[in-house]
Amino acid sequence: MSSSLPLPLDHEVASRTRIKYGDIAVVALIVLIFAIGIYLFRYQYALGEADLYRVMVGILDGAETGERLGSVLHYDRAFGFGYLAAIYAFASPATLQDPNALMALINEIGFWSILVGLVCFWLSSRLIYGPRVAVAALVVFAFSPMMMELGTSGHQSMPMFALLNAAAICLFVPVAGWRAVVLWTLAAVLLFAGLLTRGEIFLAFPWLVLSRIDTRSVGRFLRSGAIRSLPPITALVAFYILQQSLVGTGMGNTVGHYFSMFYTWSAVIPGFVYMAVGCGLLTAIVGVLATVRIGWAAIPERHQDAVGGLAGFLGPLALIVVPMLFFLPNPMPTRHFMLTLAGFSLLIGVWLAGLRIRFVAVVVLAISLVAGDQILAEVARPLLLRENDAHSPYIPVPAPYRTTTHANIGWVWERHAALNERREQEEAFGDMLLTSCGSHTLLLSDERQVFFSRLYAGGRPVNARPFDFGPYFGVTGTVGGKTFIVLDKSPGWPDDALGAVLANPLFDGYRIVAAPYSMSKYDKTPIPPDRAARFGCHS
Repeated sequence: MSSSLPLPLDHEVASRTRIKYGDIAVVALIVLIFAIGIYLFRYQYALGEADLYRVMVGILDGAETGERLGSVLHYDRAFGFGYLAAIYAFASPATLQDPNALMALINEIGFWSILVGLVCFWLSSRLIYGPRVAVAALVVFAFSPMMMELGTSGHQSMPMFALLNAAAICLFVPVAGWRAVVLWTLAAVLLFAGLLTRGEIFLAFPWLVLSRIDTRSVGRFLRSGAIRSLPPITALVAFYILQQSLVGTGMGNTVGHYFSMFYTWSAVIPGFVYMAVGCGLLTAIVGVLATVRIGWAAIPERHQDAVGGLAGFLGPLALIVVPMLFFLPNPMPTRHFMLTLAGFSLLIGVWLAGLRIRFVAVVVLAISLVAGDQILAEVARPLLLRENDAHSPYIPVPAPYRTTTHANIGWVWERHAALNERREQEEAFGDMLLTSCGSHTLLLSDERQVFFSRLYAGGRPVNARPFDFGPYFGVTGTVGGKTFIVLDKSPGWPDDALGAVLANPLFDGYRIVAAPYSMSKYDKTPIPPDRAARFGCHS
């Protein structure tokens, strides 16, 4: 295998590593605009998605029981135990006992880490492709529908992204000798920290290996790839050893559970739609075209203007394809395609920079692209909602601005306002549970952790544990002399969950209520009046 271009000349490398004040000013302005927008719209005492409530309930229970990482309610403990351990280590006891304070902390971590991640993404891109590509990629990535919503809350994928790109900087700096050893060691440490934060970082490891790989011959390609794989492999080995000693869960068992629980091959085709609306419909279209165009040009015999030839194309291609193939059978929510978005952003930046236009024009085109994403997201919203309503088992809930929780459709600010209002309504419903007039209350919902987290409000001690009932699973807790069960309905579909509950004497003493935001076509049994929960009573 031979590349149509040799590796960059010394003066080309120097131009990419020498940062000018103008570059810093442009990037600072882009990140500042992003930061202001996210800061104004970010969640305060709410979280952006249900999985984050699962993380929070695990932390609350770990602090309450004193078991910390040992809590059976933890979510993603097998891979994200470093993130959880850091919160236990550095958050105050009062924060660990109050869901409102803990939500504010989680969102704060997300806000600052994504800002660092954007700067590191720009710098790692610049080291490979130069300033024009890096700025265009930064604009396309940061102002995508996915990132503008994801940045408003505190998902662990954002500190993971910052650590990934910090490691990429260390690997992409063109140095040799002892300097390379130091930087690559630091890269391994950063990747290890990224694995402790969010396990899906391993999907980006092919990008790190291929981005500066030597393509001048088959032998050089293999040797270069083997050497460049050392930091990621070292991080994986260190993570596996620590995982076994601290968590005691086999990586194979954890991954197998993930595939069995969340993979649905029927979701592959809809997965492309989720990927497209998350990245931005126009960005997805242009990204595919740019990938084909640059890939064709990067073939050694047909190289035209792809930066770095084949070596400049393989890295972003891996960043697009590997995470996409991994998450297509499990496409919800769209943040699953964050790394794919980063790969598209890089190749779009390469394509824009290859147009031989002025730097300002490159930035304007990138801005026009993300503006087009917003327009198409709103134009496509009615059609996508009709398709969702036609195939979703859930009954649509009337709202002033209808959107979806898992796909980025509609104007980003309108969608965020609608989701924020729904979170406030859900948390108010969860607060109402504590005023139940019965000593035993059962709530049927498919977002159990959102409601269950409110039992901890005000620092109340909760004696909580998992609760399984046939195909249904949930969580139960006792607080203030009252016992609550929050049960998921969807695992038992197409059977009627309420019918199963009413037929089982285990629940004879429970008053029942159903959350109004997850009613489905499978809910066929009405709650009998004598079993309906009543609220408004205080201990």
